Amino acid sequence: MDLIDRIRIVLPFWILSAFYFLIPFLIDPINAPSIFIYIDNQIPFVWWMIVPYYFYYAGLLMPLIIKNKNILSKFTQTCLILLIISYGVFIIWPISCEPVMMSVTNNPLSFLYGAVEIEWLKQNALPSVHVTISMFTAMTIAEYKPQYRLFFLVCGFLVFLSTFLAKQHFVVDSLSGLILSVIGYSYWKRSL
Repeated sequence: MDLIDRIRIVLPFWILSAFYFLIPFLIDPINAPSIFIYIDNQIPFVWWMIVPYYFYYAGLLMPLIIKNKNILSKFTQTCLILLIISYGVFIIWPISCEPVMMSVTNNPLSFLYGAVEIEWLKQNALPSVHVTISMFTAMTIAEYKPQYRLFFLVCGFLVFLSTFLAKQHFVVDSLSGLILSVIGYSYWKRSL
């Protein structure tokens, strides 16, 4: 299967991924539960973890290495389901992540924070879309390319860590994204 065919298969996932940025225009954020804020105040800010946070964006292109039409189609189908679940929770419960983002201090990579901390986007999804899609993609590609298994799984896990260590999500967002990615991976494996 050539690259154009693979792009056509993955395109619905990319389009639906972009809808994440429309939700804040439709729904105003609500205050986060105080327990979320308390827990995240106990977690240190690790400024350089913004680098693996960006792995998510590179990971959006990774499915294009899958040349098997059935595997790629099932991957895209599962991603769409995972996004719909994540967006559904996000719309019902759009908690503000502003309290956790306020922990970000000036650092050598502040410019990378500025690119993702958009003024009108002060709520992040529970479960974290970053974690859900990154870990699901990492597990899927690790299955498809077992010789690179460790590499992809480490990259996915770094995205998981980065979401709360770089103070872009509450840790509960990240943990729920991790759980959803494992469920998605199990569904994907059974669907093949």
